[in-house]
Amino acid sequence: MDAPVGIIGLGRLGSAFAAALATSGTPVLVASRRPIADAWREVSGIEVVTAEALLARCETVFLTVPDRAIAEVAAALPWRSGQAVVHHSGALDLDALAGAAARGAVAGCLHPLQTFPTGVRPQEALALFRGIVCGVEAPEPLGSRLEALAARLGAQTVRLEGVDRALYHAAAVLASNDVVALMAAAARTWALAGLPPEAAREALAPLLLASAHNVTALPLERALTGPIARGDVATVERHLHALATAPDLAVLYRALAGELLTLDLGHPAEVTEALSRALGEDAQAR
Repeated sequence: MDAPVGIIGLGRLGSAFAAALATSGTPVLVASRRPIADAWREVSGIEVVTAEALLARCETVFLTVPDRAIAEVAAALPWRSGQAVVHHSGALDLDALAGAAARGAVAGCLHPLQTFPTGVRPQEALALFRGIVCGVEAPEPLGSRLEALAARLGAQTVRLEGVDRALYHAAAVLASNDVVALMAAAARTWALAGLPPEAAREALAPLLLASAHNVTALPLERALTGPIARGDVATVERHLHALATAPDLAVLYRALAGELLTLDLGHPAEVTEALSRALGEDAQAR
């Protein structure tokens, strides 16, 4: 039987991670300040214990607490020399675990590039890790153990040593959180057109899903459709004229369209220049 893995903190990520590990055959001990839902208590392979008991029994412990609490929790617990303490933060480096390292623990990071929404059921947790990429940072042999654990969940890994963690995490935010912001902007634009606001999500979501599928299956240049992909300057100009009543939406439109012009779309130079002129100085500066 595998050695148990400890998880302290059962928010959305911690709960999903615990259930995914248990489903994959890794025994898990969990400790949490918040009440643990019966659905998670009943998952085979998960045992609910105190934090003290968890540290006494586990050689590898994951802190799945909010980023703001990682350093405090790491400094407060009685780590053993050689015990591994791992956080899941994409934005924080290993310095956040300095309090544990000062007691002889080995610090590491395993950051899943995935979104963990509310309402995930235990039986759905493992699917959230299959096919994703996890960022790993840790000295050996802990780094290799974390890579093996990610592989057991069906995930790939990328090493984060020497990586600018703030930019790494910003990339993840742009690809995940900001898609929600983009949908909110699209819904506002839909309503400005005179369409019922309550119908925006249902009408526009299939476009979002189809575009996401294209991005996963094709190079970005081929995944792109619409007026920038076609070199349709007149349509871009009409969009910007209509968005003049909502300057903040016009700024967002220009910025996103300007980013598309960084792709190799195969347009003649004069078409690219015309699109850049239509989008204004920000796009020309690119």
